Amino acid sequence: MDPTPACDATQPDSHKKTHATTLDKALADAEALSARVLHALERVNWPAHPATLIESAEASGASRDVIDALRKLPDEAFGSFPEVSASIIAEQLRARESP
Repeated sequence: MDPTPACDATQPDSHKKTHATTLDKALADAEALSARVLHALERVNWPAHPATLIESAEASGASRDVIDALRKLPDEAFGSFPEVSASIIAEQLRARESP
């Protein structure tokens, strides 16, 4: 039997459930943003740098949140959309965890 980690043992069940619900919502929101980004980048030729991705998204009429997410990408070549998506989702989750 695995021992319960100390941080879990000290948290009331209601806190754990609230944290899990918040994390689930953050992940769902990040995945929804990623889907909007995918739609905006349908015509991109890979690999592509963020500047190219932003230009393509703007040309497709992408919303401000999509453009903002692309602006937060690291300045490196992305080989495919899944790489972009993973970076966007990770950034969104990090931003939700920051105070």
